[in-house]
Amino acid sequence: MKVTEYLAASPNFVAGGYEKVLDKTLVLNGQSYTLQETVKYPNQGRTYFYTCGNTALAIDQDICDVEDSGKVFDYSLITDKQNQYMKRYAHFFRFVYEDRNSIGNFLKRALQTSAGDTSAGSDVDFQYHTADRSEGADASPLEFRFEKDFAGVYGPESIKFLQKEYGISDGAGKSYFLDYLLFTKTGKIAVEENGVTYHHPQLIRLDKYRRQLRKQNVCALWGIKLFRFSSEDCQFEDRIEDDIREIFGTSTDNFLMENGLKARRPIKLYDHQKLTLEEIEKERANGHHTFLIFLPTASGKSMIVEQDMKRYAAKPEHSAGFHALIMAPTTNIISDWQDRIHSFMPELENKIEIRSYSYMARNYADYQQDTFSYIVVDEAHHAVAPVLQRVIQYFTPDFLVGMTATDERMDHKKLEDVFGTYTTKLSLKDAMQKGIVADARVFRIKTNLDLSRVRYNGHDYVNADLESKIRVTSRNDLIADVLAKYFGRDEDGQGIIFCVNIRHAAEMEKILLKRGISAKAYTGGHSAGGGHHAAQIMADFKAHKIRFLCACNMISEGWDYPELRILVMARPTLSKVLYLQQVGRGLRRTDSKKSVYIIDVVDEYGAMVKPCSMHAIFENPFYVPFGDILRQDYKPGEMVEVNGLVERVESIEPVDIETFESRYAGYLNQEQLAREFFVSTGSITSWITKRKITPTVMIPFGSRKLYLFSPEDVKKIREENHIEEHNDQTIHKDFFDFLNERDYSLSYKMPFLLSFMKHMDSVGDAKIDDVLDDYIAFYQDRIDRHLPVDRKSCPYTAETLKDRTFVKRNMLTNPFEKFERKRFLYYSKDLNVISMNHALFASLTDEDRDKICAQMRDDLKDYYSKI
Repeated sequence: MKVTEYLAASPNFVAGGYEKVLDKTLVLNGQSYTLQETVKYPNQGRTYFYTCGNTALAIDQDICDVEDSGKVFDYSLITDKQNQYMKRYAHFFRFVYEDRNSIGNFLKRALQTSAGDTSAGSDVDFQYHTADRSEGADASPLEFRFEKDFAGVYGPESIKFLQKEYGISDGAGKSYFLDYLLFTKTGKIAVEENGVTYHHPQLIRLDKYRRQLRKQNVCALWGIKLFRFSSEDCQFEDRIEDDIREIFGTSTDNFLMENGLKARRPIKLYDHQKLTLEEIEKERANGHHTFLIFLPTASGKSMIVEQDMKRYAAKPEHSAGFHALIMAPTTNIISDWQDRIHSFMPELENKIEIRSYSYMARNYADYQQDTFSYIVVDEAHHAVAPVLQRVIQYFTPDFLVGMTATDERMDHKKLEDVFGTYTTKLSLKDAMQKGIVADARVFRIKTNLDLSRVRYNGHDYVNADLESKIRVTSRNDLIADVLAKYFGRDEDGQGIIFCVNIRHAAEMEKILLKRGISAKAYTGGHSAGGGHHAAQIMADFKAHKIRFLCACNMISEGWDYPELRILVMARPTLSKVLYLQQVGRGLRRTDSKKSVYIIDVVDEYGAMVKPCSMHAIFENPFYVPFGDILRQDYKPGEMVEVNGLVERVESIEPVDIETFESRYAGYLNQEQLAREFFVSTGSITSWITKRKITPTVMIPFGSRKLYLFSPEDVKKIREENHIEEHNDQTIHKDFFDFLNERDYSLSYKMPFLLSFMKHMDSVGDAKIDDVLDDYIAFYQDRIDRHLPVDRKSCPYTAETLKDRTFVKRNMLTNPFEKFERKRFLYYSKDLNVISMNHALFASLTDEDRDKICAQMRDDLKDYYSKI
């Protein structure tokens, strides 16, 4: 199909069509499209939404115009409304007024394609030219947020269903890449994570916005429903999860994996470097074409591959056609491989390509499938990622070798999905005991910072919460004091401090410099200090001009610097994978370095999720400052040497090595159970007190008790108490049932809901300040007219109503929280917006809205008549 032909086709409107767009009917290809609504934007632009049967189309007029003030309207006005139509109609298309002449023919060809008319070009397949941002450092915060929210709804294993950076073609050879695509039994669903800067029509202007719509319409052409989540949408933490449920369903039962992605190959693992080369040779001689080297970081995996590649290329039957590919996830690893090949295998340098995952994901189809006779996948635990699997499956090398130091991933996918069943014979603990990697000496800096209320997103701590808690001068000073005491001299070696974010890295740099210790923030691009580029900072570090790198998201995987002696874990993480990757940077053993010093910064965590630590990883419940992590038999009075200093063991401190996450994964707390059962937290507390339900576990938590419920007990409680499920299909009834309860201990709900409904815009959002204005005005009016404000327990007076902060806080506590708890409304503090649940908003008719307002007015009249 030549999409470009009909995108430039002649107009297909009849009289009374677009030129009179406000008419109720638009006739295209003999079909009548009825105007459903007109959305007006603050810049005077408009979008007209038409429908015909199961097809909807939107036409934007002047939507890219910028106001004189330069302000842009909320992007969610576009994304939220579009998602509503995308959900409700089988086909949804969007155009700008300037492209009006092509709409008719586009719809004609698109609908023919969806009906299976091969004359319309429906035999053209998707074209795959896909980029793999899942493996690189350039994945956007919005994408990370979506993956976290998706996993929060369906569980960590659900990430396997998402096809990231999925490529499609418009049939004319133009490729487009979708942030995510998910195959379901009922069709294909795409998600675009749209930052305002790069997607808002007022910012990108007409030409770029037109290209954005072209991509969206090509998706519709191929039967893909494309939903957009803006950066504003993602500010509503609970609502975004509800939106995901609404779009994708309540469970993964409807999800499908794309065919042909999994590679199942027989492999064997071997426990040390000397035998591995011999075993690889034996496996090849037995006709096996794949081998996985699974050894701890710094145990010599790269050298094994170098030697095997030399042997393989030197054989007469291979030498003539030898052509190798090495794939790695980051530029650091690629640079190391380039240095290795140049230094140790110069004779093969012209026969080996070293490429990033991202490059190969974009360009693999440009190669013949048999181009490479030998392929290396470095950091092979990434091989289960859908895009990398696709690349691996495409090529047919004579030999494929993977290298990894971990069989675990942050998303809990297993290497069996690619490499088959395996067991490991050499753990990190074994490698340390055998002297293959450096010994680890561990010091714990204990702070009094309380992280017990830092949120947990199912994978790790919420970074914004961590920043507010951890960027504390006293905590940074503790770290600097330890470094100055034990590693203050240049000859004490170099190290890395793993920081929370860029600002934290910059602060650590300043504090160390004040103590005379050379340091630099290393955060990518331009660093916080001196304006140096990251590459220059790394060059200075390797030239020993810098002693400490204060790193943020730059050094965790594959980076190799054997001389590294000191690691400071200043950024708590719940991810064992990430923690071990960071620790691995210092495990390389050399003739001059036998030990690495690891400093765990230990904050207060209460009963909630505890982060990883060396003692938890090595299951060592006994702590001695700078003690060997492998030893559990230290005695008081014993001497411990620390970087040339000798210290006496004064006491042996017990360490809690069990994390909350590992023990209670999948359990619900009271708040979560209340949301699950559609009741208040008070109801759950009452049920517990009356022994109507029994928590699976009770944990003292400060002055309170934390009750947790296992998945099995949640199911049992629901069945025994006949608790109905509440979802998008029941939300309309649930809302009106809630209103019909008329549970008014005070008047708050009624003026609040009336004000919200008055200011609610075309996508169900209302600025909280506008709602607050009317809410205050209601009570102020009663005071002005010398009427009772409310019952005596109401705190509103002529004085308190002047305090907007007080009234706002009170309004958000009651009544807003009553609506939020049942997932009818949400609040974003960052956006200062109250938003209605999208499924509820989409279900409301004009009659429903009138009914809500009429009931609130009647209920107010009745309420005050009884005071």
